[in-house]
Amino acid sequence: MNAILRVEEWGDHHHPIWLDFLRILVGLILILRGFLFALHSGVITDLVLEDPLQYLTFMGAQYIILFHIAGGILITLGILTRFSALMNLPILISEIFFINLPRDLMPFNSELVLSIALLIVLIVYLIFGDGKFSTDHFVSVHKDIW
Repeated sequence: MNAILRVEEWGDHHHPIWLDFLRILVGLILILRGFLFALHSGVITDLVLEDPLQYLTFMGAQYIILFHIAGGILITLGILTRFSALMNLPILISEIFFINLPRDLMPFNSELVLSIALLIVLIVYLIFGDGKFSTDHFVSVHKDIW
């Protein structure tokens, strides 16, 4: 536990400003991906009907939509960034290994590249946190207002 706190403290003190702007972009991409997944209800229905574990497949689809949209909003605003990144990691790992890799083994699969990039960036935010341009930082600096 002490090592986790030391990594968190180090990440808070060594956070470049450009990571804040990247955090906002990643949050917006996650929100967009969540809405796009929700809008493709036909694909979700086909997945649920084909799978013998229909209930678990349906719940997994709801988990993806919820955590991509809610996590994207939280990451964009800089609220609970590490928690939101952690909640999106299983989605991206599953997407990479179970959806993108078996589907197309072409040299350039844009969905695979985007999923890997998002996974790497979310791991970076687990280490570095949300930064100075975040709601969490604003609230911690202006405690006297609240």
